[in-house]
Amino acid sequence: MSERVTINLFRPVGERLRREVAVIRIVLLLWALIAFGLPLFIWLCGLGDPQGFGASWLTRTRIFGGFPLHYWLIAQGATIAFVLLCKLYTELLARALRKIETPWYAEAGQGGDDV
Repeated sequence: MSERVTINLFRPVGERLRREVAVIRIVLLLWALIAFGLPLFIWLCGLGDPQGFGASWLTRTRIFGGFPLHYWLIAQGATIAFVLLCKLYTELLARALRKIETPWYAEAGQGGDDV
């Protein structure tokens, strides 16, 4: 029977897991800023509307076929940001693991000159 492996994201053990958790924390922080910060920013911009409808320069600005800017930021901007976050995650993880891992061709027994 194989050994049970325990992974604790709050107390990572080992250099590799510490680096992976650091990358996960960075990406989750950026996701939270985009997912919660953008709607909060739009809401705060609308607080100054004297009629109470939440109108601001974000709702008056029209782009891409007449859609209001605040709608585009939430509907399209957040989706694009998510895709960019996925790309950022892969780049950061590759960079973090590249610092600690030996390339496969440099490992002993893999080359032809160690006979």
